[in-house]
Amino acid sequence: MKEELLKDIFKKAQSGDDEAFGLIYDHFAGKIYKFIFFRVSHTQVAEDILADTFIKGWQKLTQVNSPAALSAWLYQIAKNNIIDYYRIKKDSVDLAEVENFLEDETDIVDEANLTIDQQKILVLIEELPEEQKQIIKYKFLEELENEEIAYITGKSEGAIRVIQHRAISKLKELLNKKYAQ
Repeated sequence: MKEELLKDIFKKAQSGDDEAFGLIYDHFAGKIYKFIFFRVSHTQVAEDILADTFIKGWQKLTQVNSPAALSAWLYQIAKNNIIDYYRIKKDSVDLAEVENFLEDETDIVDEANLTIDQQKILVLIEELPEEQKQIIKYKFLEELENEEIAYITGKSEGAIRVIQHRAISKLKELLNKKYAQ
């Protein structure tokens, strides 16, 4: 969605236009669903959390200052809803395990039908330092913009670019070391 169009839709949605918010939902729901599903691994639970995310988003949309922050804000709501889901379900899962799970991600290689090269890269991503691993996953697997990643992590966009550059350099080094012919 183009930036100007998003700004217009965002303003309409903030003033209570439910059709405009429907367009926001259509634009972001697919990516946020993937984000949720990779953390709960259950279709119905992921759909419920997605619905809760957008209900809360609709109710508190006036708290968002700019359309540029909207995506990151919705991801943050989704992340909080996932944590709440596991808190409620703590009879089978310890909350510390959930927080570690959210940070470590799931085994995306098993859940996606990826090519061999993509699988190699995903395996190598797991070897990166934690901060680099998270930033790379947000950027390339979740397809977030640097501004959104900065908002989620609390870092500046410049810091995000530096971390991405270092992570990509490290991945190239690891690729050459492990798979060079």
